[in-house]
Amino acid sequence: MFASKKKLAAAVMLLALAACNKDDGSQGETAAALPKAYVIETEPQNIPLSFEFSARAQGSKETEVRARVGGILLKRNYVEGSRVEEGSLLFQIDPAPFEVALSQAKAKLAQSQAQLKAAQTQWDRIAKLFEQRIVSEKSRDEARADLDSLEASTQLAQAEVDQAQLNLDYTEVKAPISGVTSLEAQSEGSLITENGLLTSITQLNPIYVIFSASENEILSLTNMVDRGLIKNPQNKSEIKAKLKIDDNNFYTEDGTINFINPSVDAATGTVKLRAVFPNPEGRIRPGQFVRLVIEGLTRIDALVVPQEAIMQGAQGAFVYRVNSQGMVEVVNIQTGLTTPEGGWIVDEGLKPGDKVIIGGVMKMRQGMVVDPVVVQPQDIQKGRAG
Repeated sequence: MFASKKKLAAAVMLLALAACNKDDGSQGETAAALPKAYVIETEPQNIPLSFEFSARAQGSKETEVRARVGGILLKRNYVEGSRVEEGSLLFQIDPAPFEVALSQAKAKLAQSQAQLKAAQTQWDRIAKLFEQRIVSEKSRDEARADLDSLEASTQLAQAEVDQAQLNLDYTEVKAPISGVTSLEAQSEGSLITENGLLTSITQLNPIYVIFSASENEILSLTNMVDRGLIKNPQNKSEIKAKLKIDDNNFYTEDGTINFINPSVDAATGTVKLRAVFPNPEGRIRPGQFVRLVIEGLTRIDALVVPQEAIMQGAQGAFVYRVNSQGMVEVVNIQTGLTTPEGGWIVDEGLKPGDKVIIGGVMKMRQGMVVDPVVVQPQDIQKGRAG
């Protein structure tokens, strides 16, 4: 009886060992059959940021050249479209009428000065006679009044001379600034009216570039600076502005932001900004549409996810993450800025060390058990593990 129980126990033990061996083999086959999921491990990194805007060039100074006096336009002294220097002669208006007016004013001044001299002599004589009690107080007062009146008349005559000289000088129309001229508005021989437009001058060096950023973009950047997510530059010179000539080439000179409008445009919801660029060769022309790129800001401790890893659902953007048990789970995220390489910076939802699935995401489902294969970000290639 005892021997029979002993044999039965041995048989049960052998069956159990066989079952164990069979289970081990099955688990090995199951592990081998797990689908592979290519993942990246999120690591904090400092990302240089760049922002691109549509923009338009504008002359740093744009001045209309107008006649200060009227008359016949005798001569144009510049080539239309050429560069002129400040103070150079552009137009000559007939000076003859103004020369006559100046001569008349000078003659009137000379007459007033002669009368003033006589009045001064008369006053000196009357003043002495009054001290000797030879003339009356009335005579003294009249002499003094005559002298004061002629002094005022002489001052007025001098002002008329100055005005006549100024008008004569205005017959030579000079460049108020250095820059490039436009077409003439009046041809030689035309009768020019006072304040009539003659041409315009645009200063090309430096050149302004005007662009707009949305109110939300400005607020978002300000908020990230306040939260310490963006490194605040120590000085404005760290923020560089660049101009895109085409998709692959940039303008050789860097610029700086020198103006931010303090108010928001109520019609567009944008804030106007201005960058200034050296333009010694005049390659950038006023009115030219360009692409402006702003560089110099850095996103601190950013978690970057490739664009192909991000999905859109009813609750917004999400990614698939493999947890410590090898199970796929859905994680809702909030994306922020993009990187120059096309990745997305995740502001909320992920933490350092998370394994985010980047390949074959369309085949993934929450709760799946996968075999995660870590891929280095620099080795990511489009279509890999898809």
